[in-house]
Amino acid sequence: MTTSKTAGTTAPELAYAWLKNTIITLPREQEMFLSEAQVAASSGISRTPVREALLRLEAEGFIRRVPHKGAFIPALSDSDIEAVLQARRVVEEWSVREVSPRPGLVPDRLQVLLDLQENDTEPVEFIAHDLEFHTAIIRSAGNPLMNNFYSSLRDRQMRMGVRIVMADETRKKQVLVEHRAIADAITARDPEAAVRAVREHLDTTLKSMKQPKI
Repeated sequence: MTTSKTAGTTAPELAYAWLKNTIITLPREQEMFLSEAQVAASSGISRTPVREALLRLEAEGFIRRVPHKGAFIPALSDSDIEAVLQARRVVEEWSVREVSPRPGLVPDRLQVLLDLQENDTEPVEFIAHDLEFHTAIIRSAGNPLMNNFYSSLRDRQMRMGVRIVMADETRKKQVLVEHRAIADAITARDPEAAVRAVREHLDTTLKSMKQPKI
């Protein structure tokens, strides 16, 4: 598929977006090698910006770059999934502790997102609102570095099977229950209850993502 340029978007940014989408949609058990020439031909972007995008993705830990050749995208193991969820726990537990004593308008925003998730019929919509639910809390905690770090973790998790998990109606209902528990604890200004709710949510997320796919 050829990538068309959007006004104001640079070639390296387009190459980065094309490569990131390729990475996060690759099933976790698969590995892939992409040459610079392949990426340039498939994305419609020249090799120099492709090379810049590969350098950026290597720095972010998504690929292993082979200089002057391309990039290796490794398969992901259960231990990779555990590492991402452990990192998410650090960010999200810290965030709810910061937000819960003085939540401001956060409960209202979370309720809107919960209502949207309850009515989502497509997994893509559900995932988008899931991301915004967690991001709304982290953003309100007021640490931009935590927010940026969390975004990179969610990108990694997309490849780890979120799309498959969220297509499961039983898991979707469970996520809504877990999200409501987090939102209720924040509304009640109870940091300890919020931390427990986050921990339970991430524990069940980890279990569901590690379940063997039939």
